[in-house]
Amino acid sequence: MVIFITGATGFIGSHLAQRLASGGHKLRCLARPTSDTSSLKKINASIIIEDIDNKEAMKKALQGVDIVYHSAAVVGEWIPKDEANKINIEGTRILLEASLESNVKRFVHVSSLGVLGMRHHYNTPADAPLKEAGDTYVDTKVGSEKLVMDFSRKKGLPSVIVRPGFVFGAGDRRFLPRMLNLIREGKFFFLGKGNNIMNLVYIDNLIDVLIEAGKKDSAIGHSYNVTNKDKVTMRDFVFMICDILGVERPHKSIPFPVAKFLATVMETHSRLTKKKEPPVLTKARVKVAGLNLDFDISKTIEELNYDSRVSIREGLERTLQKVK
Repeated sequence: MVIFITGATGFIGSHLAQRLASGGHKLRCLARPTSDTSSLKKINASIIIEDIDNKEAMKKALQGVDIVYHSAAVVGEWIPKDEANKINIEGTRILLEASLESNVKRFVHVSSLGVLGMRHHYNTPADAPLKEAGDTYVDTKVGSEKLVMDFSRKKGLPSVIVRPGFVFGAGDRRFLPRMLNLIREGKFFFLGKGNNIMNLVYIDNLIDVLIEAGKKDSAIGHSYNVTNKDKVTMRDFVFMICDILGVERPHKSIPFPVAKFLATVMETHSRLTKKKEPPVLTKARVKVAGLNLDFDISKTIEELNYDSRVSIREGLERTLQKVK
């Protein structure tokens, strides 16, 4: 089977490419000129250096492709709106059009649980309405999901949407490394009590779902929430990390009103000084840190045979053993 992957040099895409290659599939992987493609070369993937918003190049690249996995996106809370729209929305549109014209048999879109709203969640199902949040990344993911659904329902492109929560594992360059640095330097503070549930998923578990989404005919036209089955709070998660690393558990916390004020000050200063990286505290981080993020994954379990085989504790041990 010929499989096309966008974002194949990223965290999720690289793990997906490794798994698919081990299954004997022929891979075509989209990459930017500045991307490190050495891992893709090792698995004999065909590497296509092109921009996702180049429709003619995408049509050419998708000739003879059976499945498209679209995991490329501009990610973060400190990203230019124009760039996010160009890649996350218009890039998705062009890829969908090229997939349709090339008679691709399956389009699997990697989205985010953020599309269901930056609010408290208590067992929120996959068929809950999409909700923009005033956050550039989340809003462009909402826009891209709507495009995928339109192409599936109105134009007949066989599509599946997979929505992971916070993904962690080897190769993560954003979520866990940031937390580890603060913990090791003794600078980690809980925002509030830290008793809110996190929407965590270990990378291998997510790849299990993506593989099934590419195979099951009954999945076409559906969206799936993906988190680990074992639920942990922010405090539980941080304490697990500390215990595995053998460092002291943090107990200090900052009340949310204080954190919001500090985030506003830090953001204002960073924007005025045109910093390329966000400050330690941003309004988006403060908001997310205080949310209860419990999502219903029963549909994923029942329809995609998901068993969340690697627990959060085991996933952390696998990940942290390389950085001790």
